[in-house]
Amino acid sequence: MTSSRSILNGALIFKVLLVGLLFLCLTNGSLFAGRLKIKELVFVGNHHFSANELRGILKSKPGALFNNKLMRLDRILLRNFYQSKGFLEVWVETGIKRSGENITIKYTIAEGKQFLLKEIRISGGQILTNEQMRKTFKIKDGDIFRRQQIENGLNLIENYYYNHGKPYVEFDQKQVTRDSLITIFINVKEHETVVIKDIGYVGLKQTHGYIVHRELEIKPGEIYSRKKIEKSQKNIYSTGLFDFVGMDLKPILGDRSRVVLNIRVVEKKARWVGARFGVAYEQQTVYGGTFDFTLEFGHRNLFGSARSVSVNVIPSLSYDFTKGKIINPKNQFSFTYVEPWIGYTRTPGILQASYFQVRPLNSADYDYFTSSFQVRHKFSNNWQTSGTIAFNQVRILSEDTLGQVYFTQTRGQDFIYSLGVNIIRDSRDNYLNPQEGSVVETNIKFAYSKRRDDKTGLTTLNRFIKVILQWNRYQAFPYRKGWIFATRLRGGNIFELGARGHIPLLERFYLGGASSVRGYSEQLLGPVSFDENGRASALGGKLFLLGNFELRFPVFWLFWGEIFFDAGNVWAETNLLKLNEIKPASGLGVALVTPFGPIRFDYGVKLKPETYEKRGEFHISISFAF
Repeated sequence: MTSSRSILNGALIFKVLLVGLLFLCLTNGSLFAGRLKIKELVFVGNHHFSANELRGILKSKPGALFNNKLMRLDRILLRNFYQSKGFLEVWVETGIKRSGENITIKYTIAEGKQFLLKEIRISGGQILTNEQMRKTFKIKDGDIFRRQQIENGLNLIENYYYNHGKPYVEFDQKQVTRDSLITIFINVKEHETVVIKDIGYVGLKQTHGYIVHRELEIKPGEIYSRKKIEKSQKNIYSTGLFDFVGMDLKPILGDRSRVVLNIRVVEKKARWVGARFGVAYEQQTVYGGTFDFTLEFGHRNLFGSARSVSVNVIPSLSYDFTKGKIINPKNQFSFTYVEPWIGYTRTPGILQASYFQVRPLNSADYDYFTSSFQVRHKFSNNWQTSGTIAFNQVRILSEDTLGQVYFTQTRGQDFIYSLGVNIIRDSRDNYLNPQEGSVVETNIKFAYSKRRDDKTGLTTLNRFIKVILQWNRYQAFPYRKGWIFATRLRGGNIFELGARGHIPLLERFYLGGASSVRGYSEQLLGPVSFDENGRASALGGKLFLLGNFELRFPVFWLFWGEIFFDAGNVWAETNLLKLNEIKPASGLGVALVTPFGPIRFDYGVKLKPETYEKRGEFHISISFAF
């Protein structure tokens, strides 16, 4: 009884905190601010732009709390706005008038003249003609003068020279103003064309020189290119072998046109031992976010070849709201070997052998061993692809009640041989808290499974293709500044090649929980089975559909709020699909954004609950739901 009361009290406290945080968002945190409010924003001297247009630029808003720092910022924003429109001599002053607890802010503006570009005169170009350089400037003769457009054009020209053998290029610039017309004079001094005659390495003690050499985008005999040198430096850092990578040019016998590119490095220690805390999202085994504690050791540079080996022990923790306690849903023991280059390309091959102890909330306990070899390649345009060949051995345990339910259906061991391909395009601006971008992912796996019944000794075979498609999008919410609208559509199906057979537990689909359809317990949306005590266990299925729509908005400090709508279901067989069986849920949440990912508290409500289901569920997890 005491335990039940503590769980209920905890749920009540969570509700109060959730409502309080959302209230703070709606009131913009005004309970903690001063009492002076902005009554009106007044503009004087604005002849070219309306007051409404200028108000849209400012951070201070009528009805909002007065903030002196924002008022000073507004003065800078107004000045920058006018200068971007050609009013180079604009002057802005602010003043306030107080009446009780109301403030009127007055912006006095002396606009001055609006300047126009008469022309840009360029001289001295050789590898680029003067006409070619003029075309890089987006501003035309007679346009409103915008200094930023001049700077942008010069940067483009400079980058071209730096990437075509001219690191010593100089630009002499002069501006002549007559009345309201501005003429820009640019004289280009190209100087010598620089050739990389040789490449030297400083600081290599354990690592072979060819390891660094193969990461270079620039080779001896080529002309200087800043772009290639910066990319080379990034490639060398990405090997994980060095704490520092620096590059400098040294002329040969005082001749600036012939140089040696010196690459200076500081190597990391090859052997390492570490412990770290992180977060993970496990769709396949745990179906939710987990806190992971990792103990690891390894060697990152075997025989100076950049090949690496490591051993990891990873216990995972999660929180069970039903029982009101922390659980250990998974333990992982892994050995990994990485071959960094395959086929003379920056394509790593990863050989891994792992043993997992999986104890999920609402399905059978099981152990499994997996060995796999994966080849993975990242492209420069946000695309990456991987191919994996794997062997899994799964054993369902029968020590607990849930295990016995499964044991009668999937008794014994599953042996799964698979070949998979994954293609993904990820343009998110931030992995942990994306504000914009999208993810498009296709995962196709061909699997051959063999089930051996430990009791009868009989073996059954099955072949199937497992397909998962996913699309995520993150964008600004058009009706409220700072809010993010996140969308996910996800679906999967298992196509059996031949007669219907046994699909291993590890390969089935499950939904429900903190990272799929909130309002449902982990994995319990879809086919379920009940034991003699009425306890539900997830059976999984061969087809699933999932949709998520979520508004994310800043509350205060590091807290974000969520309003979400989730919908989906799992079907035991593909031919049992009925769209009217899709189960919707909705709710609210709060996330604390931390350096290792958002810590998220959600409460979801089922909109079409079954008679045996609770109306809603609390969830705590790491990272946003998607």
